[in-house]
Order: sequence, then C-alpha cells, then structure tokens
Amino acid sequence: MASGKVHFEVFFKKHPKGEWVLVEALNERSDAIALADRLVAKAPRGSARVARETWIETSGTFRTVTIHEIGAERFAVPKEKTGEAKLPCVTPDDLAGPAARDTVRRVLAPWLERQEVCPLELLYRPDMIEALDACESDLQHAIQKVAIARSQNSDASVHAYVRLLTELVEKGIEKSRKEAKRKTQDPKNASFRELTEKIYAEGSAETRLRRAIAERLANAPGMARKAEMLLDFHDDLPDEPEARDFAAKEADAFLAEMLSFDRALHQIVGQSRDLGSHVERLTSVFAGAQTHPSMSGAPDNARRLAAKFEARELPGSKGEIARRVLDALRQPKRFKPDNVLEEIALARSLAQRLIAASGDHLNPQALVEAFTVRSARLLSPESVEEALKEASSPAEEISRLLSMEDNLVGEQNKVKLASYVRARLSGQKTVSWFAKGPGQPFERLAQLSALQKRALKGSFPESAKAEMSDAFDALGMMIIHDNQLFERITGSNLPALDRATGLLRLAAQDILPLGRCQQDAQARAMRLLSSEMGRSEAREEHGPAKLQELQGLLARIQPAEPVKARAEPEPQSDNGATASP
Repeated sequence: MASGKVHFEVFFKKHPKGEWVLVEALNERSDAIALADRLVAKAPRGSARVARETWIETSGTFRTVTIHEIGAERFAVPKEKTGEAKLPCVTPDDLAGPAARDTVRRVLAPWLERQEVCPLELLYRPDMIEALDACESDLQHAIQKVAIARSQNSDASVHAYVRLLTELVEKGIEKSRKEAKRKTQDPKNASFRELTEKIYAEGSAETRLRRAIAERLANAPGMARKAEMLLDFHDDLPDEPEARDFAAKEADAFLAEMLSFDRALHQIVGQSRDLGSHVERLTSVFAGAQTHPSMSGAPDNARRLAAKFEARELPGSKGEIARRVLDALRQPKRFKPDNVLEEIALARSLAQRLIAASGDHLNPQALVEAFTVRSARLLSPESVEEALKEASSPAEEISRLLSMEDNLVGEQNKVKLASYVRARLSGQKTVSWFAKGPGQPFERLAQLSALQKRALKGSFPESAKAEMSDAFDALGMMIIHDNQLFERITGSNLPALDRATGLLRLAAQDILPLGRCQQDAQARAMRLLSSEMGRSEAREEHGPAKLQELQGLLARIQPAEPVKARAEPEPQSDNGATASP
C-alpha cells in the first residue's frame, strides 16, 4: 500500500457509562461524519467521534487524528490495544477453505457481483485476482471490514489486523502470478467427464480441477450461464465411484457459491411477482417438487435443480437454497402486499411444506423461529385492520381473527391475537351489533356461543383461552340483559316445568356461551323446578316424563344428580322462587 492512504473510523457509545465501539470504517470523510451525526440523532444520550487514519508506509502504522466529535460526553481516547493479531488463515492456500470463502463472499459481495464471479472462481483465476488487486479501494475496504470484525473480539488493534491481512493477501497475489506462468497439460476440448478422469488419475486433483472449472467458467457470459454450465458438468460425471464423488463435490461447491448471489439465483429459479411466490418456488426447488403449481412457468434450470435435490444430489447447493429460504422468511417484506388473508394462508402452507422437508439442510428450530418472527409482523395493527376491513359484520370480524390462529407460530403471537379478539368483543360496535343487531337475539347469541366454542378448540395458551371465554360470556350476558331473554321465559304463562325445560335447552343446545350465561339459565331453571308450582306439576300425569327430560338436559350441560320433585317446601327467596340448589 502506498503512503498516504486514508480512511475514516466512526466510534460510538450509547450512554456515558457505555464503552466506545468502532461502528464502521469508511473511505469518505463526509460519509463518516454523516454516520456519526445519525447515530447521535437516534440515541440522544450517546456520543460519537470520527478519526482520520492515515497509513504511513515507512513505519508500517496508521496516524490517528480526531476530526469530528458530537454529543454531550467528554470524549476519551479508546484504550489502546497491544495484543498480537492472529488469523485462522496462515497461508494463501487456507483462503480456499469453506469458512474463508464465505468471508470473501460477504466482504467482497459488491465487487464479485459486478464481475459476476464466485469466490472459488476468483481464487483460481489469476486474471480475476489481478483485476481485484487493481481495484485498491474495494480490496482495502474488504480488508478493513475483516480487521474491524476481528479486532472487536480481540486484544489486538484494527491496525495490527490490517497489517496481517495485507501480508496474507499480498502473498496470495504473488502465488497466483507464479501459477499463471505455469502451463497446464489439461485438455481444453475434453468433456467434463474426460477432464475429471484425467486429473483424478494424475493426482493433485482438487487444485487442478478447481482451476480447470474456473477456466471454463471464464468464457460464460454471466452467473446464470455459469450456473447452467455447472449443472451440465454434474450431468457428465465419471463412472468410477471415487472419481465421480470427487467431481460431483467440486461442481457442487462452485454451484452453491453461484446460488448465493441474487443475480444467479433469480435467473436460475425465475422472477416472481412477489416475495411469497419467490419463497414458494424456492420451497418447491428445495423439496424437489417439480410438478408443484409454484413451478409453473419456472425456467428449465429450476426443474433440473429440483430433480437433483429429489435424487439427493448437490448437498452444498441444497444447503444454499435452504439458507436463501430462511433469509427470505426473515425479510420484513410482506409475502402478499395486496392481500393479508392470502398471505396468512400462504404462510401456513409454506410452514407445513418446509417442516415436512426439513432435515440436515434445514433446521426445524430455525424454521419455527423464522415463522414466529413473520407471524409477529402479521399481527401489526395495520395488517389486522386490513384483514378485517371487508368483513360484513362484527361476528365475521371475530371469525376472521380466530381463523388467523391456525396460521400463526409462537405462543406470544397467539396471546397477542387473543388480545385482539377480546378488544373486538368489548368494542362498542360489536356490543351494539350483538345486542340490537339484525335477526333474533337468540340467533346472535348462538353465533356468539359458536365463536366462543371455536376459540376454546384452538391452540391458544390456556390463560388466553380463559380470558377470551370470559369476554364471550360477558358479551352474552349483555345480550341477555338488554333483551330480557330469561325474564321473557320465566315470566311466560307456560307451566313451570316447561319454562325450566326451555332455559336448559338454551344451554344444552349451545345457544348460550359457557360461563355465567349457562349458570344463570341453570339456576333459574332449578328455581322453577323447586317452586311450589314446579313440585305440583311434577306430581301430575306428565310430570315424570318432564322430569326425565330435564334430567337429560342437565346431564348434557354438566354432570348432575337426578332431578326429582322435592316433597318438602324449601326457603323462599325474595321474589317467591326457591333458592337454587
């Protein structure tokens, strides 16, 4: 690196007792200052400062000058780190390991996408390494990002890691230049099968085959074509088992890295109209479901990939598709921006399919966590209002809320949904509709009872079920009270036992919600039964049959002792009826 290279480091502490944390290293002074100002604007108790770091080649160190400070705190210089920097990668060959390649993919993602190459292709193509070396800003920024991440969990400074990483990169570039001068004897026009067989038989297989694959991919016009070529390679494997496994593993490694980039993925599986359709197709590819409706209109390569997965081939690529599925599930974007009910149904379908297809490549627990987060987003006030906006009545609104429960993951999400149900039940609009809405009061009461029963059959936590049940019951009592339903029955001219039967039928036939509604009906029925008129009717010709019917109704409501007429009068209540047993 030449003397005078400059970058700007932004430090931030959330509050006076917090620790200074290096947030980002940027190439532009204005960007660094703007970032510091934004950090303090979001956290008024915080403080930020920007330091200019200038590389001094003669001493091999950075010169630090603070150029910007913001926040009320007195700024203290961060404690200097003097520990030794250590890296898991010691030699350039170590950069070809899976973990190192993943780091290369993350820190060089913009450059790799512009060049349309994957990390393996970069590492085994000297021309690409030279191109990266010529882009000093991209390379330096990548080194800084790795150094910052390493330093945060180490006693060594960022500068120490920058020096160590720079030395490693320079060794890798020099090694690549030496290898570029060597002439390979690999046949240029041979099939992939012939090429693999020759390389495998002659030894030094992994490096030679990776270099040969990278050379062939160099002629392809873009990542999508490269991914297609890799599928072609995988279709042309040697017959000998060990050589076949070796070639399949290397083709899979290249393809998995290609699929980690959006450009290649979207061209392989095709563009979708929304995130939900995209995840649905990815799920079909992952599960090997070539004939699923979501694969309609998909490119041929998507079906080829699905067929490979169905045949238990390309494990690395299948793992990458699994990662992309999880990433998509965690996105804040809606599956179906224009229809929340359709989104809820799709989320349920996807959860069922992915859980069924989960295993080594897709952790069921990770799926549950992803769907729990997505379920929480579906319960935002805006989404809930959208789901209810075209409901024809408050009863349908509550029905729609309860239908969401089957599609939600996570206990806390179900507790939150139950709170929405309770809020609707106590709202003035709902109370007014059930108390004085269209139709007969008993019809609305039966609707309320059916909704309560549906809520209790769901998978809500028991505490949430109990609270919802009480809310349904309370609304039922309002309907009964406002329409004087029980008074109409008890005050009618019918025989006492017939009135008692009418009250118990309401409870036994699920017209009344569980709770005080049924308890009040049962208590009134028992008072009629034990009244003087009730005892008299019980001794008449049709009395035993009526008592038997009453006994059956009580048994349907809850376990009860046999109903029989009492021989002796019982204490009277203030209104002349006997107290309920």
